Amino acid sequence: MKNAVWYIVAVVALGAAFLLKSPYMAYAIYTFLLLVLLANVSSLAWLAGLDCTRSIEKQTVQQGESVGVEVTVHNRRGWPIPWIYFEDYHPADFPREGQNKRLAILMPGRQVTLRYQVQFPRRGYHRIGPLLMESGDLFGLQKRFRMGERQDYVSVLPTIAYIETFNIASRRPQGPVRISNRIYQDPTRISNIREYVPGDPLNTIHWKATARTGKLHVKTHEPSSVTGGTLLLDLHEDSYKPEKKEERMELAITVTASIAYLLQMSGEQVGMITNARDAAEAARYELARAQALTRQEADESMVGEEETTRISPLSVPTLRSTIQAQKIIENLARVIPGQGLDATAMVLSEFRRLPRDAALLPVVPQVTETLALALASMKISGFNVTVFFINDRPGYDEAARLLAPHAIHVFHIEHERHLHEISPAKIGH
Repeated sequence: MKNAVWYIVAVVALGAAFLLKSPYMAYAIYTFLLLVLLANVSSLAWLAGLDCTRSIEKQTVQQGESVGVEVTVHNRRGWPIPWIYFEDYHPADFPREGQNKRLAILMPGRQVTLRYQVQFPRRGYHRIGPLLMESGDLFGLQKRFRMGERQDYVSVLPTIAYIETFNIASRRPQGPVRISNRIYQDPTRISNIREYVPGDPLNTIHWKATARTGKLHVKTHEPSSVTGGTLLLDLHEDSYKPEKKEERMELAITVTASIAYLLQMSGEQVGMITNARDAAEAARYELARAQALTRQEADESMVGEEETTRISPLSVPTLRSTIQAQKIIENLARVIPGQGLDATAMVLSEFRRLPRDAALLPVVPQVTETLALALASMKISGFNVTVFFINDRPGYDEAARLLAPHAIHVFHIEHERHLHEISPAKIGH
């Protein structure tokens, strides 16, 4: 657009020169047009000959950690670039050491390297890059901008409040505990031996007793114990009051991560379901690989965060594994508030897939009548349910009132330190 304006002005001036019969004016206009053409060609050629790469020290960090970034720009063409300006984008409000920008002269076959460190003070999925490159002609008539083709992301893990107020050997935080419904039988817990009756499974036959007595005997077992839990994190935007909204959301994430870590360290199974969005899905940037005439056009060449089309909840299956909590915590590093299913719809949508030998552990900012009824239905169907309510005293009183008739215990978590005061024996009971 800018070049078109120059050419239109030059054509009008050239027409005036012919009308005035001024050869010197026409010569000056021809010279100017040549300069504009050379400026345009040279600025295009210089930016077209650049390759850039970026390396990041690590892509998953704890809050407060720093990450080293190295960006290299290489001139692989056979002509020099008289001047070029580089700037590598990173979260603007994060502390940085070193320079992420530089003005340089780049000769053929040479390269320029930017090295800096960025500190990540808060949880999230944060973008590093792309690289902005700016250059132009020697006459100052033309400037061009180009965005690098690559951007990287760093996952910052949520805070974990380590709960050490229990003795694993004697007071396991989630079980095993007896349950009222005989959902399964635990083959490791033999309660008695009796004579065989038709219909008993063959794998329950007690061969030693059978050989000793000459009659078939079978083993009976105690009911299966409830071990571990499935965490249900409600991160729906409309569930949180505007007051301290972000603070309460982060506390909910911390509670979920801490309970997941607690259960894994106790040797229990653990899983998670959440109605939050995954920032890795939302942050799909499609950078235009074309050059731009202005910095505004270069910035606009980055398409912003797309709205996710996900309706089903994000989930980590409930399993007993040495890396299960790590999977959950890494997912929690990327979650952002969602607008899909609310807590009640999430519970009902996942009802059939939840393992009944694991407690149901909702982490919620509010309990409505419909959610209370849904959790009550889950308990009637055989689940043990314990609710973790996030920092709202009036809301907690209402939640306790709605859940008390169904014998569902509610923990009120007002601060991270309250996680240390949880009685582990109550979780899941």
